[in-house]
Amino acid sequence: MSTLSLPSYTPDHNHSPAYSAEPQQYERRLLVPPRQRPSSEFVKQSRSGELSLRLAAQVDGVTTPMYALRELVEGTVEIAKPDGLAYVAVKVEGFLKLKEIAEGGTTTVVLCNETITLWRKGVDPGPCPSSLPFSAPLPTTFADEKTTYSLPPTYEAHLTGLPGFTVNVDYSVTAIASKTKNSVLGIGATTVSTPFIYYPRTRPSSPLPPPLEQLTAQPGLRETHERAISALYLPKSQVFCMNRPIPFHIAFVGSAMSLATLLPYMPSRSGQALGKPCTRIQILRQSTVDVKNDYIPNGTKTEMWRTSKIGEGTIHRTGDGPEWLTFAGELKVNPEVTIGGFKAGGLWVKDCVVLTIMPPDALKGPIGDMRLVVPIRLVTHPWTAEAYVEHVSPAPSENETYEPSDLAYLAE
Repeated sequence: MSTLSLPSYTPDHNHSPAYSAEPQQYERRLLVPPRQRPSSEFVKQSRSGELSLRLAAQVDGVTTPMYALRELVEGTVEIAKPDGLAYVAVKVEGFLKLKEIAEGGTTTVVLCNETITLWRKGVDPGPCPSSLPFSAPLPTTFADEKTTYSLPPTYEAHLTGLPGFTVNVDYSVTAIASKTKNSVLGIGATTVSTPFIYYPRTRPSSPLPPPLEQLTAQPGLRETHERAISALYLPKSQVFCMNRPIPFHIAFVGSAMSLATLLPYMPSRSGQALGKPCTRIQILRQSTVDVKNDYIPNGTKTEMWRTSKIGEGTIHRTGDGPEWLTFAGELKVNPEVTIGGFKAGGLWVKDCVVLTIMPPDALKGPIGDMRLVVPIRLVTHPWTAEAYVEHVSPAPSENETYEPSDLAYLAE
């Protein structure tokens, strides 16, 4: 065809649709590509070597299998000598155990307990195969006599006291091959079992806001003659990735006398205090266990807890004036922390940012001690517009900003 016969074309830019990486107010995502799972296998054999449990979608070389939210526990049961078998199954279990150290009593909560029959003599046709595939979806929730909870991650904690307690959240998958149809696990059966790690991945629903501009006297922070007012500014959502620095800002407003008394015990622009360091900002984790039993009257407080430091922040001064001081810094979570807070049955794990100012005893009169606690939630992965989000909390906010938490202390 001659190019001379082709129709003319003039693009109309005025009617071209506008595109953006994020949905508009009248749009929503229809499909997000799922996370790509590993391609290697985890294999464990029974002591005799006659039964093998082969788990798919695992990282090469792992010593313990790992599963995330809504993932399938899938693989193959391999049998070296299938002749004479009457029953083959796979069992997926999860338990929350609260054990009293002194008395030895244990409270067990069943998180999941599913048995999948792979082959049964007289029910399934033919002889037992030497290889049987299986697939078991992990539940997302569990329920006790009170309410329904999200399935908790694998967890372990030790609570010292009188009495002391150990807390364990454990999961396992077991392959069973039996020569009798009604075999009880471990009696007349060959079994192979392995624990696995349940690690639900979570992300914040919105990105962190940009750094605050220079703080001075903010609305709501008004000077009085007797008090200096402080405010700790954290991103409004209070949901943070444990692998990323958490920004914060601190503002003090007060009389020149109160601020002058405070200044020697606060960090300078270089991050060093002029006197003995008395200011700390930390991330603390509290693990609480409800130890109530049938012998304790109703209404009695029956909680035990352990508080541990899981992160620390650095502070440096960013500005000052006759009636105000401002500081900024970043909090970092310890690398060994891999899960966020959760609540399951009688166990509650929660995190908070704690700002403390503790001058020496001789100066407690002029300034006093100050302690400010802000609850936060730690998630496993940072916010991203592209990736598959397995769980988000809280609901998206239109404008992510910094929000102050105020606390006053005497500065006589």
